[in-house]
This record gives sequence, C-alpha cells and structure tokens, in this order.
Amino acid sequence: MGKNTKTAGCYILHDENAIDNLEAQHFDPVFWQGKPGFERIQGGRGGSVKISIMGRAAILRRYFRGGMIARWVSDKYLWLGKRSTRPWREWAMIRHALTAGLPVPEPIGIFVQRTGIFYRAAIITAFIENTVTLANYLTRNKLDEDSWRRLGALLHRMHAQCIYHADLNANNLLIDPQGQFFIIDFDRARLMKRLGGWQWKPLNRLQRSLEKIDRQQGLHYGPGDWQVLMAAYRSAEK
Repeated sequence: MGKNTKTAGCYILHDENAIDNLEAQHFDPVFWQGKPGFERIQGGRGGSVKISIMGRAAILRRYFRGGMIARWVSDKYLWLGKRSTRPWREWAMIRHALTAGLPVPEPIGIFVQRTGIFYRAAIITAFIENTVTLANYLTRNKLDEDSWRRLGALLHRMHAQCIYHADLNANNLLIDPQGQFFIIDFDRARLMKRLGGWQWKPLNRLQRSLEKIDRQQGLHYGPGDWQVLMAAYRSAEK
C-alpha cells in the first residue's frame, strides 16, 4: 500500500490513507524547525525528530551509519536500486509486521535521494503516544512477571513471522501505561525463510542491552526477569 513519486533523482513512497502528499522538503528536519510539534529525539544517532504532519504526530528519522565508517561517510549508502535501499526494505518489513498483527508504528512515508552511485534517505512513521522505552521505564519502575511473560510471547510472535530484527534492544521496545508493548526501528530487519537458530542472536542482543544499561544507569531488572521472559518465549514455541 503506497503511492510512488519520482522527481529529479528523488524517490518518495507514502501511504495515501495516512497523508495526501509528501515532498522532499518534508523529509528535512530543518523544514520542521519552529513549527508546532517539533521536538528533537534524544538517543540513537541523532537523526530523529518528532513532527506534526497534517495534525498527526510522527517521527522523522534520517538514516545514518554507525561504527567506524561513520567517521568518513555518515549518511551515504551505495545505490543498488530503489528496492534495495534501506527505507524501501524497512517499509516492506513494517508492512509485513502490520499484516501479521504485530504492534509496530505505521509507516507514513519514505524518501531516497540518489546522487551518482550513492543515496541518502529518511523515513516518517507514526508516533505512538503515551509510551516510553523499556530502558526508560525500567530506570523508574519494575515490570511484574506477567509483563515479562507478555514481552516474551510478543517476541516469539515476531520471530514466528520470520522477522529478524537486527537491532533488538531495550530502546527499541516501547511500553504504554496499560502495559502494552510496541516494537520499533526495523532498519536492517530482514525476512527469514523459517525459524531456526537465527532468532537467538537478536534475543541475546536484547539481553546484553539490558545488562549494559543496568550497569551504566541502574535498572529495576535482574536475571530472574530474563528467565521469565525466556520461559514465556519457549512456551510459545510449543
């Protein structure tokens, strides 16, 4: 679901049900500065801002590289065709997750600007109101066992759809006041052929992120919480 437009090396795909039209300027954070609803998002690689578009709260995220290569090439990627770009792949993965009934933010639009053999890109997704990251929540509150079980079951539901979340960590899981969880940031996620051994890598990544944040900031979290989550995950496999 989406409408494609192309103008002077710029490719835009947007959800016609979410917004009438998107232009290249809408994917530039500078365009939104000073407008109602604009807010810079802390954390990540500094490429995300909160905006209000057609009266709807949304997150605009530019794609930035991580690791050593970011010192020389911060936001450029090799062009291998439109459908191989990071936002086009992320759009497809989010749509797959939504079709499967998973709690993820709706994609509103994606943007790719090609310059020679490189491209820059950005994505706009719906902002999920009244949520905080799991990491933020655990700095102030303790999750009960039922919540850890529900999170474990949710992660299994995602993996049962063969979705490999490449950056599953405590900042890419959200929780609302009712205790509902949401999964965000499907950049570099990919669709696997079937369940196998691959699902343990993102789970281990999540566990390491919880342990790292606990060491750095102190969380209401302990090994017993992870055991409850994994027991629910394994129970869902049966």
